[in-house]
Amino acid sequence: MPKLYVYSYQVHIHTQFSYDSLGKPEDIYSAMEAEGIDFALITDHDSNHFKNFCNQRCLAGVERKIEGEKGLLGDLLEIGSLKVIAHPFKEKYRWKLERDGYFLELIDLKDALLEDKGKFFFFLFGTVLLYPFLKNRALELLKKVLPVEKYVQRYMQEGWKNPALGGLDHHTKVYIREVGIRFLFPSYEHSFYLMRNLLISPKPINSAEELTSALRSGLNLISFQRKPFMAYVEEGKLRLLAPHGPLLVVHFTEKGRDFYLGENLILPLAEGRNVYVCFSYAFKLGRLYLGLKPAAVIVLPSPLEFFPEDVEKASMRMGV
Repeated sequence: MPKLYVYSYQVHIHTQFSYDSLGKPEDIYSAMEAEGIDFALITDHDSNHFKNFCNQRCLAGVERKIEGEKGLLGDLLEIGSLKVIAHPFKEKYRWKLERDGYFLELIDLKDALLEDKGKFFFFLFGTVLLYPFLKNRALELLKKVLPVEKYVQRYMQEGWKNPALGGLDHHTKVYIREVGIRFLFPSYEHSFYLMRNLLISPKPINSAEELTSALRSGLNLISFQRKPFMAYVEEGKLRLLAPHGPLLVVHFTEKGRDFYLGENLILPLAEGRNVYVCFSYAFKLGRLYLGLKPAAVIVLPSPLEFFPEDVEKASMRMGV
């Protein structure tokens, strides 16, 4: 294996400095410790006041609506040099500007959970019943709600070529704090458990600010598991090592999709866009997969159109 570094990070988080959220900076750091998150990128609405509470592991940006003469043109996360198109598949925030140079919030956790409200409340009922006894098992039920494959299909159909990441869009709506009592709903820990980003980098990263630059030359992976995946490009193929498996992998290309099964996979790279959606499952009966839920998403666009200054450097490091 090449020498690579794996970092976990979260994007699109709201705190008390947003008009519609109540979470405090200390709650962010507490959740990061509990869930083993290396970096957090905070994007309060039209406010970067969180910067006064940042250390090397956090970076404050803003979420803002882009307005034009004809109304709303889209929603944008701006964190240092990183600019992310948010809510790309929500009609209200449909992006109407140029696409080049931006990352794409392929999975917005809040939008994904509420995409099918009937399904969400069905699994939420089971989650609430199970949570007092088996916290993590209860949260695993909510992963079954996420329509990850649907968003990937829209990414391909709508001609997106942007590099992608996952955003939480986390808002804490209920906050109770007394001596010895701290109750948040929803809790940052819950969102951090359900989804995280992994950056697989050829060099060490020492701060959240360095992370935003390193995203241009590393390989980003949206993960729905705590244990990290390892993925890298070598000799024109994607090498994928799962923390536990096996996985069902759906490979989306311009020509269609193919399926692979395993936990230590060497996957083909086609011309154009390549998106790999990984699913874990409880057990398999013939072609029937039971307990299916998303495990990871890897988007491999061509970087040439978006970050041309990084192409040579990235190609050398990642073996492209």
